[in-house]
Amino acid sequence: MRKRRFRSVTVQLVILFVAVLTLFELGVLGYRYLGRSNALTALEAVRVADHIAVIKELIDRTAPDDRAEMLRPLQGSDLYVYWQSGEPPKHKTVSEPETDLLRDLLLKVVPGLTAQNVVVGYEPSGLDAVTLHKEGLARLWQKSGPFSEPIGDIVSELAGHPTYLVSIRLDNGQWLNFLAAYVDTIDFWPMRSIVLLFLLVVGIVGMSIWAIQRLTSPFRVFSDAASRLARDVNATPIPERGPPEVREAARAFNTMQENLQRFIQDRTKMLAAISHDLRTPITRLRLRAECIDDGALRMKCMSDLSEMEEMLAGVLTFAKEEAASEVTTIVDLRALLQSICDDLNDRGHKISLRSSERLPYRCRRLSLRRCLTNILENAVKYGVEATVVLERKRSELRIVVDDQGPGIVEALQEEVFQPFFRLEESRSRDSGGCGLGLTVARTIARAHGGDVAIENRSSGGLRATIRLPEETEPESVQAKATEAAL
Repeated sequence: MRKRRFRSVTVQLVILFVAVLTLFELGVLGYRYLGRSNALTALEAVRVADHIAVIKELIDRTAPDDRAEMLRPLQGSDLYVYWQSGEPPKHKTVSEPETDLLRDLLLKVVPGLTAQNVVVGYEPSGLDAVTLHKEGLARLWQKSGPFSEPIGDIVSELAGHPTYLVSIRLDNGQWLNFLAAYVDTIDFWPMRSIVLLFLLVVGIVGMSIWAIQRLTSPFRVFSDAASRLARDVNATPIPERGPPEVREAARAFNTMQENLQRFIQDRTKMLAAISHDLRTPITRLRLRAECIDDGALRMKCMSDLSEMEEMLAGVLTFAKEEAASEVTTIVDLRALLQSICDDLNDRGHKISLRSSERLPYRCRRLSLRRCLTNILENAVKYGVEATVVLERKRSELRIVVDDQGPGIVEALQEEVFQPFFRLEESRSRDSGGCGLGLTVARTIARAHGGDVAIENRSSGGLRATIRLPEETEPESVQAKATEAAL
């Protein structure tokens, strides 16, 4: 059952749509993450360079004795400035894409700055006095919190690492050092993106199921129509409605059904004509046989002529049965079987029915009665005594007929359903019939969507099983559903 559900067109297309949508959304998120990360790095470099340029200009305009006092109010949570004479402090890294970008910006925005007078890297490892002081200032915002998102994440990033270490040499030879905190990452899986992806998946699944079921509904219509055609060649044609492709397919199906009906009608007319034409010479031969003096020869000729008439009648009946246009009605299978059993018992046969429940069934009553009569007559004629069991198995009805006869060789159990096939030993001409009883029975059962099969019983005798599909909807309801789907 799970495999069938997974093989469904609807399930497979929904899985495909969801997979494609998920991969597409992941690709978009990844592209946005990379793009926003690069933009964030550039933005932070511009911000740091702007602060450094402003402070450098203020330092240049301030007298040397007043510079230390002027730097105190410039300390912030994300920027710490301090002096150092002689050599600049050791930088952890001096060549990275981020540091190269900040260096290029400083050379452009700081007047008179040359490459020999600026060093850009990351702060050195270790907890020296400067680093501890800087970290203390960086946590001022944290102590003032908490903050709502995304301010809280930004404060946490600024309070931690990494941190730019920028050193600029002044005119007096001193190095002005900047510890600048910056935000270098963003949340790759923000909750809003996850919720949006979930809503998109749910929406796509719902729309996919609706659209796919709407697009595949003609397949179910054609499947139901083919099933009805197998049971009744004169079933109601498919309405030629819907998209052009569906109308064309429905038109082709209806044309095929018309051709089948015409073929069966032509064959039936041909057989009826042959039967009618042969009756005249058979009648003449019968009259001539009456003039034969030899009594034994006369009886043999009359027997052969009777057999020919019976075979012609059987062929014509078989052909008409396939072309039957009887209206379907609801009958009680138990009552139908009981009436057949009562008729056979009245004729001196022994047959019993075991079924306690009433089973309504939509069928062609006369045809189905002929099918059941043929099977039950064979059982009591060749099996002496028979038992009939009517039961419901899953989505079908089963009529099991057990007899007490000699059975049939397994190799011939399928051959007996061929037209005019007779077993010479147990089913000879002396017992009557022309070899069309089982053929007609199987034809009628298959016309109702079922079948007939026989097998030998382990305890002796033959078992014939008639399977009939259990109808779930009347034909009128099916026709309305078909029209609505198209």
